[in-house]
Amino acid sequence: MENHLWPGNIRELNHVLEKTVIMAETPLIAPVDIELTEKISEKEEDNLNLEAMEKRLILKSLKKNQGNITQAAKDLGIDRQVLYRRLEKHGL
Repeated sequence: MENHLWPGNIRELNHVLEKTVIMAETPLIAPVDIELTEKISEKEEDNLNLEAMEKRLILKSLKKNQGNITQAAKDLGIDRQVLYRRLEKHGL
């Protein structure tokens, strides 16, 4: 959420949170439940930091696979246990 540009400011944030609460399948909301349009700032797009790119790819794969760790790991071409370690490393 920190990397999102928030062009609609507080209204957009409010809308995203309302939609997340309505669409959530459980009372506990996880980062993969929050659907943001993929608007990456030019600064971030030019950032070739491997750690930041890895984190973005992991989040994108988790979102695509609706939080399914096994499928996300398969998409990323890594073992499920490796993905768990990377999630822990990035605080996800």
